[in-house]
Amino acid sequence: MALKKPIQWCRSITNAGYATVAVIISAHVIWYFAARRILAYPPGVYLKNYIVFPGIGLFLVNLITDWLIRRQVPLILKEYAVLILFVIFSFYLSFTHKIASVLLGSFILPVFASAIFSNIKITRRIFILSNPCLLISGIHSYFSYDFDSRILMELFVAWDMLLCSYLLAKTLIRYGQDNLLLLVQAYHQQKRMRERLKLDPYTNLFNKKTFDDDLPVLYEKCKRSNLVLSLAIVDIDNFKRINDLYGHMAGDRVLLHLTRIFKNNETENMKIFRIGGEEFALVFIDCRVEDAFDLCEKMRSAMELSVMPDIDENGVTFSCGLAWTDRWCSHPDDLIKAADAALYLAKDRGRNRVVIYDGFSERVEEN
Repeated sequence: MALKKPIQWCRSITNAGYATVAVIISAHVIWYFAARRILAYPPGVYLKNYIVFPGIGLFLVNLITDWLIRRQVPLILKEYAVLILFVIFSFYLSFTHKIASVLLGSFILPVFASAIFSNIKITRRIFILSNPCLLISGIHSYFSYDFDSRILMELFVAWDMLLCSYLLAKTLIRYGQDNLLLLVQAYHQQKRMRERLKLDPYTNLFNKKTFDDDLPVLYEKCKRSNLVLSLAIVDIDNFKRINDLYGHMAGDRVLLHLTRIFKNNETENMKIFRIGGEEFALVFIDCRVEDAFDLCEKMRSAMELSVMPDIDENGVTFSCGLAWTDRWCSHPDDLIKAADAALYLAKDRGRNRVVIYDGFSERVEEN
């Protein structure tokens, strides 16, 4: 189920206003016909003062509010408008129906409704606005009943209910805000965990699973947009020998050093993955294979010229196979196979080189 936006809640409250007007007028119409003999006013006066004029007036107020929330005005004004609409309804009911003093308690409705917007300031202001309306209605009833002290008690009880509704609405808002904060924190925590699951824990590059998930998506995206997608598979030369001769800590330093070289040369249209122990994949989006070749060659040269103390006097190098989407790559797997084939050819030709796979002709280019 889709969550409602604040503007949608404003419209829902306005629709409730239309329903409220219909209920009020319907109740008067029913009473008009069912109790004609005991009406407090002549039928004509009752029809005019309690059905026709209120029906038109309340409907117009609701219509104006509905019109306002559909205009390009700040959302906060729309929220105040729909709540004031129900303050007006409560004031009308309690002011005009003195015989039903319980209607003084209707002012709790807009206060409770304000909790929908989770804004304590709005709730406070609606509570403050409801106070003088309640007081005016109560005093009017007091004088209408020849200073009947019971009206004052009813007014006090109604105000007590209004205060309680304000305190409860504030509690509900704070409760909702606390729960929302917990949900947001849980969401961000889960998001961070999902992001961490995409990364190789040692190099902090994207891992093999992410590569398997992302490559088909990037392939289809480039295919739809008629863009070139290039893939380079990089393998550190003689990595097992480095681990055997100098230890795994030395091998780890090599991995981190190569990772830094990749990061230092990373571009906006490039994604870096660690897909094996000493094997990496570089994906170039909307990048010509010639440009991808130049960047891979730059990184290969940086690795070759790196000084790695206590590891190898001849330096540490890597081999790279490069392929791109062309007539022979009709599927992401074809792209991987082509890059792998170019990598094996680079190894066979003496390592420390970048080789571009050139399809069925088996022709390759290298540095």
